[in-house]
This record gives sequence, C-alpha cells and structure tokens, in this order.
Amino acid sequence: MTHNRLSKHKLKEDGFVTSMISAWEYIRGHQNALFIALLAVIVVIGGSLWMSGMRSRSKVEAQTQFAEALAAYRGGDLRTAEEMFWIITERYRRSEEGAYAYYMAGKCALEDERNIHAIERFELYLDRAGAYPFFRDAALEGIAVAWVGERDYRKAADIYLKLSDDMKTNSFMQAAYLRKAADVLKLGRQRDRAIEILQRLHEISSGIDKRDIGIEIDVLRG
Repeated sequence: MTHNRLSKHKLKEDGFVTSMISAWEYIRGHQNALFIALLAVIVVIGGSLWMSGMRSRSKVEAQTQFAEALAAYRGGDLRTAEEMFWIITERYRRSEEGAYAYYMAGKCALEDERNIHAIERFELYLDRAGAYPFFRDAALEGIAVAWVGERDYRKAADIYLKLSDDMKTNSFMQAAYLRKAADVLKLGRQRDRAIEILQRLHEISSGIDKRDIGIEIDVLRG
C-alpha cells in the first residue's frame, strides 16, 4: 500500500509524465478542434503547392507560345505572328511574356505599315514597361517611326526628343535621337525647331560631325 502511495507521489512529481498526461487530456478534450486546425493547415499547404505548380506550368506555356510567335515573325508571316502575340497578351497579360507580346504585336503592325495599330500596341506595352522595361526605348522609337509614316512630324519629333532626354536602355543613342528629331522637323518644314535641335546636337558633337552640323544650321538660317 505504501509502495503504491509512493509511486503515485513520484508520478506527480515527475514533470515530464505530468506534462504528457496534461497534453493527452487536452488533446482528448479538443480533438475535434485540433483536427479541423490540422486539416486547414494541410489545405493551405496543398493549395500553395498547387498554385506554385500552376504558375510554373503557365510560365512554360507562355514561353513556348512566345517562341512560336517569334518564329512566325522571323519567318516573315507578320499577320500570323501578330495574332499569336495578341493571344499571349490575353492569356498571360500579367506575365513578362504577356507584356513583351504587346511590344512584338506593335512591331508586327509597324512592319506591316499599319501605323495606328502599331502605336496602340506599343502604348499598351508602355503601360506595363514599369515592371518590364527592356523594350521601353524601342517601343517609343517605334511610335515615332509610326508617326512619321502618318506624316505627323511634330509628334514624331516630340518622341525622339523624349528619348534623347530620358533614355532607359540606349544611353549611347542621344546624338542619334537628336538627329532624327531634327530630320523629321525639317520634313515637317518646322525650320526654327529644327535649328534649335541641331544646336543641341552641335554642342555634344566633335570633329567633322560638329563642322557639318554647323554648316547645316547656317544653311537653314539662310
């Protein structure tokens, strides 16, 4: 009898055993709630893994379709390529491929001499260029070329000037953009603005180029 009393006393003093008994009693009393919580954790983890797998598959599909559209573009089938790029923008509009597909669709339209469509597509890409800026400068230049095609030389010159002042990827192109701005202004018979731009170009030029630009300015002034 004494032995039994001592055993119970020792058990009560044994912290580990006491903790285990308390935990078991808690689990038994709350098993439904714990099961629901565990099930919720499993659902969250499973959902996260499923979403991750879906995103991976979507990325691969977008890359595959973009490569196929690019192959059509390089093969000279501009209309087919543009349609394929446009489908990518609709299916994967939040992705990198979806953003760049807007640019490529604009490029297809530009080479097909559908200037207004090209401008619209380039502008759609530029709306996304904050997150995916790789073609930002090229898209702006494409818009300038399209405005030249529409004989709106003022708008084209404005775009070239914007590029010369705020280049993101082609910093070495400042002189080239100033030259293009001056040339389209001359096409539009905006002589005074053309002279103004040529003066800017003259300041950053050197050697024979600087001399030739000076002569060009004098000729324009008459």
